Amino acid sequence: MLVTKVIPQKRDPVKFNIYIDGEYFFALIPQDMEYFGIKEGKEVPEKTVAFIQKSLIYVQAQNVALGFIGYKMRTEKEVRQKLQERDFSEGVIQEVLNFLCEYKYTDDRDYAQRYIKERLRLNPRSAFALRMELLQRGVSDKICEEVLSETDFSEIDDAVMWLEKKTRGQWPPDEKKKKQLYGFLQRKGYAYGVIKDAFSEMDQKQGK
Repeated sequence: MLVTKVIPQKRDPVKFNIYIDGEYFFALIPQDMEYFGIKEGKEVPEKTVAFIQKSLIYVQAQNVALGFIGYKMRTEKEVRQKLQERDFSEGVIQEVLNFLCEYKYTDDRDYAQRYIKERLRLNPRSAFALRMELLQRGVSDKICEEVLSETDFSEIDDAVMWLEKKTRGQWPPDEKKKKQLYGFLQRKGYAYGVIKDAFSEMDQKQGK
């Protein structure tokens, strides 16, 4: 295997990106390059490259991933992006993700369940808005649909809660305030029918 290019990393100038046979493999510090005989234009044994990937680079990537998820739940997509930012190769990244999935360090279904539960507790959203937020974080559409269908919550009740919070007992609102409330709930992702039902429920609760 031929080392075709060695260039300093932009993110971390202490490390050098190593390209072998025209393909990016890993990044090493000068001491490791010297130890393993990595030099541009020089042949390197395949077993040496394999050893570096499995015994050095993989461990580094695994430590980065475990540190990243150590204080907050992450989706597979978020972990992948983190490792890509640190210039690990796709092969190493996939191995780390396989390890994380196997030992349940990452679990997009569990992430979605916890995310929805926490969102509904602290800052309710419509099912549509929750789905969009999860999709943006890399949770698959299938998992989003399944978890949302299993979740016991009422969009109307949540919308009513927002109306109560925003009006603070001042009901019914005037036309200007009503339009503002409609717009607010629409931005939260609630459908027109849900908003209409929430207003009706508020009217009934307030005896109007």
